[in-house]
Amino acid sequence: MIHGSVSSQAGVTLSDLESLFNGRAYASVSKKMNVPMGHIEDFINHGSASADLANCLGFDMLAAENLGSRLGKEGRIGLVIGVLISS
Repeated sequence: MIHGSVSSQAGVTLSDLESLFNGRAYASVSKKMNVPMGHIEDFINHGSASADLANCLGFDMLAAENLGSRLGKEGRIGLVIGVLISS
């Protein structure tokens, strides 16, 4: 139930939101963030931030990667969901 509410607020399907929890980003997430799916997945799964993802987050690449390493995988997923909700 809660995931349905979050997916609605984020503007993505429930299945796409649940895929984020498993480290996968699909087209709706990519399109909304204007960042390639692979770049989102690299950030979620490994903490690697591309220039376009870092820009979307409002950081430079080094700052985004530092934040990502501090947050861990679950925190990075939460950050991506937060960006989806705020946009």
